[in-house]
Amino acid sequence: MELIIGIAQTCIGIIISLVGFKLYNPFKNKNDEEWEKQWYKKFGTFFKIAGPAISLLGLHKIFTNF
Repeated sequence: MELIIGIAQTCIGIIISLVGFKLYNPFKNKNDEEWEKQWYKKFGTFFKIAGPAISLLGLHKIFTNF
């Protein structure tokens, strides 16, 4: 069970990192560019830090189960 949680945690961390570094843009179909800029200004730094941290914790959980 811990292995599944670790894999899910790693995947979620990767997705959060991709959004934080603007490699994946969930706002692609929205026409409000000002709102997107404000959102990234407010949450971008958090996503850039939290994404890799969550991924590393997930990888740690995966490799401690082997």
